[in-house]
Amino acid sequence: MRFYGCPEEETLVGKVKMIKKGAFDGCDIALSWHPMNINTAMREAFLANNSIKFRFHGISAHAAQSPESGRSALDAVELMNVGANYLREHVIQEARIHYTITNAGGAPNIVPKEAESWYYVRAPYRKDVEEITERLIKVAKGAAMMTETEVEYEILGGTYEILPNDVLFELTYRNMLEVDLPAYTDEELKFAKDIQGTLNPKLVEGEIKKFISIEDDEKLFIHREVLEKEKVEKVVMLGSSDSGDVSWIMPMNFFLTATWPLGVPAHSWQATSASGSSLGVKGMLYAAKIFTAVAYDLLNDSSLVEKAKNEFNRRTKNRKYVSPLR
Repeated sequence: MRFYGCPEEETLVGKVKMIKKGAFDGCDIALSWHPMNINTAMREAFLANNSIKFRFHGISAHAAQSPESGRSALDAVELMNVGANYLREHVIQEARIHYTITNAGGAPNIVPKEAESWYYVRAPYRKDVEEITERLIKVAKGAAMMTETEVEYEILGGTYEILPNDVLFELTYRNMLEVDLPAYTDEELKFAKDIQGTLNPKLVEGEIKKFISIEDDEKLFIHREVLEKEKVEKVVMLGSSDSGDVSWIMPMNFFLTATWPLGVPAHSWQATSASGSSLGVKGMLYAAKIFTAVAYDLLNDSSLVEKAKNEFNRRTKNRKYVSPLR
């Protein structure tokens, strides 16, 4: 059994590099967990992703004295962004295109010779990300043509969506039901309620209604049960993770435990505060017990491993993993 840390997880490239370097060679099955505001096993999660930087190169000039001599790299960046925004209408509904301008030039009276933008392209499936990325590259080249500048791009990283494995999903879900859930003190429940109180109450209520009865006052603050299997598909994770890539090289499970209150969004100060409290510790320890239980079953029943592998082989028969890092 091996334990892996998650370097560069937030830059969506750590495990992609680890795969490329053979860090997972010899492994049969991967077990994975993510903190959240709900207790559940997951079949599917995450959007596939590409992270790309576009660098435009122009000609510097005095913007007042000789603007005709300049070719603005910033103009190219801005035109590309306009084109990308028009592209949004003509991609699949579930796709996401995000960007920032990471270099916009210097002083306003100097035509920028260099400018750069950083894009994320996301979609439910890797093939969609690759298709949209090719279209985005054409937009960048068009912007360069319009401004008589040059453009180069660098794919910093990319990820896959999670490949489902029903054998491991069922095994994980069963163990989540068998492992004792955390118990919370009155002080911890008050803390969870106070955290919720910093959020938009309508949004919190809407999230809670997806998962539990709104009349059940004792359970409104932190999830204290395992989500019913028929409600699992209501848990939607639209971020991206390099864990998805691991699921494409071996069978992998994926589950969530409540480490922050119901309704709290990920990557918020509320999630950070709760994760660093006893709420987060209890959610983490619950996850550790589930890891142990699932690993015990797999180590003591080789047929489960074979079934998970057979399912993985069926799902990847016509679509093999190709590293997003070229």
